[in-house]
Amino acid sequence: MSMNLSSNEMEQQHGSEDHSMDHHSMMDHSMDHGSHQSPIGVMGGQVHKKGHFMLSIRQMSMSMKGNSNDGNSLTDSEIINLSNPYPMMNMPSKLSVVPQEMDMDMTMIGGMYGLTDHQTLMVMAMYTEKDMTLSTYSPMMQRDLLGNFKTKTTGLSSISVSSLIKLRENNGYQMNAQIGVEKSIGDNDETGKVLTPMNMTKEMILPYSMQVGDESSSLIAGLNITKNTENWSYGGQITFKNTINDKKWNYGDSFTLNGWAGKNLSENIWGSMRLSYTDIDSIDGRDMRIMAPVQTANPQNYGGSSYKLSFGLNKTFSNGDNLGLELSIPFKQKLNGPQMEEDLTLVFGYKKGF
Repeated sequence: MSMNLSSNEMEQQHGSEDHSMDHHSMMDHSMDHGSHQSPIGVMGGQVHKKGHFMLSIRQMSMSMKGNSNDGNSLTDSEIINLSNPYPMMNMPSKLSVVPQEMDMDMTMIGGMYGLTDHQTLMVMAMYTEKDMTLSTYSPMMQRDLLGNFKTKTTGLSSISVSSLIKLRENNGYQMNAQIGVEKSIGDNDETGKVLTPMNMTKEMILPYSMQVGDESSSLIAGLNITKNTENWSYGGQITFKNTINDKKWNYGDSFTLNGWAGKNLSENIWGSMRLSYTDIDSIDGRDMRIMAPVQTANPQNYGGSSYKLSFGLNKTFSNGDNLGLELSIPFKQKLNGPQMEEDLTLVFGYKKGF
């Protein structure tokens, strides 16, 4: 997998909710203030009124295919000519297994509660499912294709608890800070059956990209700024995620920058465009048991930077509930070492206030 989005970061990727109005106010103003919201893919939203509760569920699907290194595309033949950093124990001297495609689905269930008019508690749990297709090549001579195989892992990957604090609000402008902790609870030693370069099927610990979690704890910090007018909404966000409890290995620290603009398209439909930049460090540490001749077994082949353009639609119902959809398209990726490139990401979500 390319940059590991915390099943991770997508990781930093936690609970955006909108509007700080109470439930009745949302019902009264949903038609007039449809622009007072953020794209469904933006995590860490606005502060709620005291006593207001909001429940959200999001489904995020991301596809990956093709390989590149530092912005340059790589073919299978180029990858299998790269040196294997772990050639011991009869392992081939060159890489012999090449990732082809990967699909990652994340279900995020979150809740937000207004402790005061200036502070909101946010809790989120994430369930992850990963599927990867790989090709295995002969380790010597003609490097013939031996066949393809698939690996799959699923599980509850992380739980996070954060506080959103309103720093300033006036005349449609709001500035909020986010501070929280995420605990990775997914297994970091998942196994699967793989086709080896010896043309044999073997059960082994899967590389880092296929693990449900890394069992570390991370600090989440961010700043969110929005400006709303009658028909337009503008926003910017900066988010950091840093590991504070190292394990044998853990996914890299990350930094995300978002900027968006949205407009009312009708009485209850809001459209948005968002530009985002993400930078993720490579994996810190190593599991000595992960040493297959595949690029994903090297912890240095993770992370990098990417730019995305996203298009979203939100529908507000008469009771204040919100249905959102956003499609993200990466247009520039500069990855650390050979990795699969991210293709498209689709986020679908529903938010209900009480």
